[in-house]
Amino acid sequence: MNEYDIKDTIAALSTPYSKSALALIRMSGSKALEIASKICFYAGDENKNITKFEHRKSYYALVKDENNTPIDELIVLSTLAPNTFTSENTIEFISHGSIVVIDSILNLLIKNGARAANRGEFTYRAYINGRIGISEAEAIHDLIDSNNRLMAEASIYKMRGRLTREIDKLRDNIKNSLMLVYGELDFPEDDTETFSYDKLIENFINIKKDIENILYNSSRVENLINGIKVAILGRVNAGKSSIFNMILDKNRAIVSNIAGTTRDFLSENIYIDNIPFYLMDTAGFHKEADNDIELEGIERAKKCAYEANIILAVFDSSRNADENDINLIEFLTTLKDKNIIYILNKSDEEKKFDYNIDSNNIITISTKTKEGKDKLIKELKNYVNDSDIDIFNKESYVNNRERGYLEKGLKQLDICIEKSKMSFSLDEVAEEMNILNNILGNVSGKIDAEEVINEIFANFCIGK
Repeated sequence: MNEYDIKDTIAALSTPYSKSALALIRMSGSKALEIASKICFYAGDENKNITKFEHRKSYYALVKDENNTPIDELIVLSTLAPNTFTSENTIEFISHGSIVVIDSILNLLIKNGARAANRGEFTYRAYINGRIGISEAEAIHDLIDSNNRLMAEASIYKMRGRLTREIDKLRDNIKNSLMLVYGELDFPEDDTETFSYDKLIENFINIKKDIENILYNSSRVENLINGIKVAILGRVNAGKSSIFNMILDKNRAIVSNIAGTTRDFLSENIYIDNIPFYLMDTAGFHKEADNDIELEGIERAKKCAYEANIILAVFDSSRNADENDINLIEFLTTLKDKNIIYILNKSDEEKKFDYNIDSNNIITISTKTKEGKDKLIKELKNYVNDSDIDIFNKESYVNNRERGYLEKGLKQLDICIEKSKMSFSLDEVAEEMNILNNILGNVSGKIDAEEVINEIFANFCIGK
């Protein structure tokens, strides 16, 4: 972990490295105030150094180099340890956004004793100094990378410790159970509280349910923040791309009377009442493919269907149902737990579609007249109900690392339950419980492997 040596004072640009109105350069560490005092002068008195920086105070300063040459007039913000993001003394320079100015200030800071920060090093210091846990650190990264309002909001909730509090409650329950076990081991004759394996097993089952709820609710939250996946399926020339364009309200896909215009699938993000949807326009669904390209297109269409939360099955109502339509309907019957909306397209033409679709969720649409569009949009919105929003407002999401530890915790709980049912020695049960406690501790901050920390913070941008 030498590249993250916290004894050093670090500096970095926290805004994009490009020409702009303003730039933010951040410096943190034990020498931050000393270095700032060497280069910062009062803008109203350029011969007087700013020697005393106060907590949460701003200064209008002139920065000069070792030759007394002015570099920039700027705002300097000072925050003092331990009440900072990194828990260290921190100086932030809000300068003009000239590349020349940015480079000059950074070089000046390094000449005077700072070093260039590594990726995520400011957040790493917040973590290593106990300011935040590892889950909060990852949530900061998610917030920076968020591409929709719900993702940003969920990241803020997590950044403020929502998941960590849930994990802490689980660990408190484990510790309470451990107290019962150790109490029985140390004072078996004490009748103040009767110990029983049944009570221990009950506690384990409750903890297991809580973990399963976290995982389940996280999947619901992830559906919202990642976008509800909508796959548009149908035979060649049924009007899938027209439906795709109509929902987007723009001509994203090529629409043609020539069969097989879409060979791969097109995708696009759209927001409906601030809820993100991910639309996938797939290749035409054939019963039999004529070539390898068509075969691959069908396989990709099926893959989209498997991954989708909602399937829009499009049929040309101006033509009789053919074997390709029937093949699609039969394929859809094999899918489980899918919200399928059947669309009879081209309602502005004479209806000839003669297959009786066994569903109450059928919408008649004309992409030319926009008939049925409002009903379709309403059906898409109805996928997200009040309970989903309620879960989003109350629960956190877990990433792959956190999910892995929680699933490992479930397996460890099964071991604890099984050994308790078989009345193993309390020493052995306590050992399994301590393993469980450590596993859950890894979710929110107790990391065993140093390389895991390196990997997490290496994904951050410089200056964060």
